[in-house]
Formats: sequence, C-alpha cells, structure tokens
Amino acid sequence: MSLNFSIKQGLCGLLLALAGSQPALADDLAAKGQAVFERDCSLCHTANAGGANIMGPNLHGVIGRQAGSLAGFSYSQAMKDKGAVWARDNFEAFIAQPQAAVPGTYMPYTGLADADERKALSAWLSQQR
Repeated sequence: MSLNFSIKQGLCGLLLALAGSQPALADDLAAKGQAVFERDCSLCHTANAGGANIMGPNLHGVIGRQAGSLAGFSYSQAMKDKGAVWARDNFEAFIAQPQAAVPGTYMPYTGLADADERKALSAWLSQQR
C-alpha cells in the first residue's frame, strides 16, 4: 500500500512540476520568437506599439489583425484581397512561403523554413499587443 501511495505521490509531483513549467515553456518559446524576429524580420519590420512602418508594416498586433489593413502602409492588392484575419496558424503558413501563400505579395522574403522557429515567431508576435 505504501508503494502505491509513493507512486501516486510521485505522479502528482510530476504533474504539478509540468503544470508549473507551462508559463516558463511559453516564455522560452516567445524569447526564441523574439530572437527569430530580430534576426529575420527587424530589417524590414518593427513590432512595438507606435512603431514605424519600414519596408514592411509594423507587426505590433498583427496576430488578430485583418491582412493588409494597417493604416499608413501600402500593401499589394493581393495582400489587401487576402481577406483573412491573421491567426497564428495562417501567419505561420504565410511566413513559411510568403509568395506561395499570397501570390502577388510585395514581401521579398523567401520564407522561414524551420517550423519551430515559425511557431516561436508567431507566439512572440501574439504577445505584441
């Protein structure tokens, strides 16, 4: 009986540890996403409140925003016509291959091949609100 109790106690401890690590895992993912942004995106984009549009639009609040809708930025007609709201999944698909996802986009970026980096980038951008 005490062995059974020890196993249950150990499992409960493991579950509590895992539950407690979720925010840390999310923070780690977002930190990785920020690094990806700085490495791959910051030459053309800002992502801070009130940030300027550079070559590309400010990505602050992009997750949850209508594609091609940021005031003050001149989007391609293809991006304006996309008609979707950027969610993490369709943003990740776009950033994987921008020209394939939105034929006619002005974005010259060839794409982010690493799925984990795309997930991290979208996680970080979803926090930029």
